[in-house]
Amino acid sequence: MREKQNERMERLPDSELAVMCLIWEEEKPVGTGYLAEILGEQRGWTRSTIQVLLARLEEKGFLTCQKEGRRKLYRPRIAMEDYRRSETKTFLERFYHNSYKGLITALVQEENLTEEDAQELMDIIKNS
Repeated sequence: MREKQNERMERLPDSELAVMCLIWEEEKPVGTGYLAEILGEQRGWTRSTIQVLLARLEEKGFLTCQKEGRRKLYRPRIAMEDYRRSETKTFLERFYHNSYKGLITALVQEENLTEEDAQELMDIIKNS
């Protein structure tokens, strides 16, 4: 899988992200039929809609396509964790001006943290 650690990654629209999430969940290459079955049921998307999304993701460098006879199999070129890291960094920059303190304060004030959650956060901060 290609890594983009310091490079800003393109943000995916929700529809493309939904496709990527399914592909990331699988450990083997995924065919259009599999995606059409799940996304057709979940979102009412047609096979042609999914094919358009797959082509966009391939063009953007998020997927690689391998042909097996008449079938096309897709696998991620970008690891889910790399994309998640990029999205988190963008979120932190946009909404908290790179302030981890601001983000953590917002999380703590808005959520009812258990003592266990608070301790886990402290451990993460201490070990970073």
